[in-house]
Amino acid sequence: MSSSAPPHLIYLDDNTWKSLKLSKKEPISTHRRCAFTRKCARLVKEQRARFYIMRRCVTMLVCWRDYGDS
Repeated sequence: MSSSAPPHLIYLDDNTWKSLKLSKKEPISTHRRCAFTRKCARLVKEQRARFYIMRRCVTMLVCWRDYGDS
């Protein structure tokens, strides 16, 4: 089975090459999904921290108003 057609060449940019080197067993879409999951988890953690800070500030202001008059 000899073929006279030239072999197909695939040109990869640096980002694709790095993602291919990271894992040879997992498809690239899995890396994208993991990156998306990590990004969402980071955003949720950041929002949770912001709500915690806001809750503490509101509590402090309410207590300051209640006990500041006495």
